[in-house]
Order: sequence, then C-alpha cells, then structure tokens
Amino acid sequence: MEALIREAQTDEIHMVHQIMIMAFEEYRGKLTPPSGALSETVDDIIGKIAKGGGAIIAEVDGIPIGSAQYVFYDSYVYIGRVSVLPSHRGFGIGQKLVRYIEQAARDRGISESRLGVRLSVPSNVAFYSKLNYEIVEKHAYPEETDYWYIMKCSLAS
Repeated sequence: MEALIREAQTDEIHMVHQIMIMAFEEYRGKLTPPSGALSETVDDIIGKIAKGGGAIIAEVDGIPIGSAQYVFYDSYVYIGRVSVLPSHRGFGIGQKLVRYIEQAARDRGISESRLGVRLSVPSNVAFYSKLNYEIVEKHAYPEETDYWYIMKCSLAS
C-alpha cells in the first residue's frame, strides 16, 4: 500500500481532526484520564499551527487515511496525534507520517524530535522505540492514574 504524505491545507484541518478522532476512538472510555485527542477541536489544531506548527495527511488513492500534527520549537520538533485509521494500520503509514515530520525538521536545521506516549498503551511505546526514540522523561497524570513518557530521537544525519 503506497501512501502519499503531504501538508494539510487550511481548509483540510477538519479532515485532520476527523481522522484523529476516528483513530483515537478505540481509547474512549478505556484510559484514565481520557485521551486529550478525543476532546481536541478543529480550533485547537488551528491554534497549534498558528504557534509554529503544522499538520499532515496520508492518502491512499486520494483517500485520507492518516494524519499527524507538529510544532517547531527552537531546538526540536514536537510530533503529536499520529493517527492512522484502523483499516489501514500495519502498512507502515504511521512510520511514514513520523519520518515526513522528521525530514521537515531537518530541512529547518532542527536536529531532535520529541513526542509523548502513554505507558498504558505499550504498543505505542514499542512503535516509537523501533523508530529509534528513547525515553527521556516520565510524568504522572493527576492522582497517578496513568503515566506518560517524553521520548526523543536525534535527527542528525
């Protein structure tokens, strides 16, 4: 399955949001606290973009099947909300989304990427570990109902 990865246009942010909600739906009612992705709005995404970020879309045969968001900071890019529709998982699309953003960071002279991963979703920790991300911080949610890692990856060539 060949996926085209591209920047989302302003009028496509609703699509980025819809893909994210559909991809994160499996976590509804299963995580404490709930995933922030499920309460994020289109306006929230637009706000991140206004602060130096962007959003990308993955398409197969012109049909949107994945998305991700990012924000550039001085020394790193933060990657978030990597989302692939359940029907298209297992084909390397999530990896392509991450690699696209990493290359965009390299193009800007940024040599590190970071992201957050919940410990209660160990498959995501394993996914990013396979992409050479390492755990650098551990944080607790309120009342220690769950924890999350900050993971980072060097983008140096």
